[in-house]
Amino acid sequence: MAPEDPSQVYPLYNTTFSLHRVTPLHTGSNEPLSNSRLRAFARQFRDILAGEVLRGVRVGLGQDDDALARVGALQSVTWRLLPEEETWSAEDETQMANDDTTISLAVCRGMIVTVTYEKMAYKAILLRDERGDYPDASMVSVREETDGFQHFPLLLARMPGSLRETFSNFLMETFDTRVSALQFSSTYLTDAFERYVANISMGEDGEPLDMIERSRALRNTIKEVLVVVGFDIPGVSACLKTIDINIAREDLPRMVARGKKIGREGNADSPFFDALATYIKGHMALDLRNEKVKIVRVACGAFVLGAEGKIKLTYLPGGGDTESSRGAATRRLVNGLIGQGAGGSLSAG
Repeated sequence: MAPEDPSQVYPLYNTTFSLHRVTPLHTGSNEPLSNSRLRAFARQFRDILAGEVLRGVRVGLGQDDDALARVGALQSVTWRLLPEEETWSAEDETQMANDDTTISLAVCRGMIVTVTYEKMAYKAILLRDERGDYPDASMVSVREETDGFQHFPLLLARMPGSLRETFSNFLMETFDTRVSALQFSSTYLTDAFERYVANISMGEDGEPLDMIERSRALRNTIKEVLVVVGFDIPGVSACLKTIDINIAREDLPRMVARGKKIGREGNADSPFFDALATYIKGHMALDLRNEKVKIVRVACGAFVLGAEGKIKLTYLPGGGDTESSRGAATRRLVNGLIGQGAGGSLSAG
């Protein structure tokens, strides 16, 4: 049964994360990671946070110092493997963190680091590269077992800036890796939304849902849609920064259907934005396809994804015929982000 208490929700949900690309971590060993090894890293990181200097530079001097000053004393740092959503439960967290048993990464989503202060807990999640989704999976598996590297290309962090910087520096110093901010183009944002809509419109057998079921899935999962439009026009007044376009849930199925009709004469891969662009141009004389017009955020009932590299996945209680397609759509969305972290090209459009 789906958890009703927010604290029982899988750690990926209901939190706004900043996204970062991480190059392969050099662990110095071909042995699989275990919670006992990760506890050693947690102790090292805690020692840095509890101290005042990091390689001669005082930690925490920055604009986010006030945030850490208000959360009280540092209480604990945990670092553990994060099980797949289907096998995770909040009750098992403490037990798993103290478990010395080596768990195969094949049954884990990644690793989760939690930094707990008196009044606040911050977390970072490193998601592993699901190589089963890649055509050269067998070749990669051999390489991973022999070169001493572990692949966690996507870092999701909910931390104030100074703490996030300290954690990134710790990763770079400990694992000889590089951490960089991940940002998205307008094309990626629109494509990600269109793929999500298409995925929840498919049944378990991979066949498209009929019109009634598809409309229900869109209204119950996507719900209302917010598209935030920005402008890249040098010299124009800064008063016009963004425009919010809201689409009611009742209108969404009709817009997708309209876009599919438009797509029959052109690109059929983006029915929602084809319909939206046609509507906005006809009623506001604003061309969303102009190179100076940028989609900077797409928000719906399932997720919020921003060009600045932030995401929030919304936990939706289970039940109903669309639960399986919704879960698959969310996983594919996250896998797409992991692919970007692993080196997927980002369109400049």
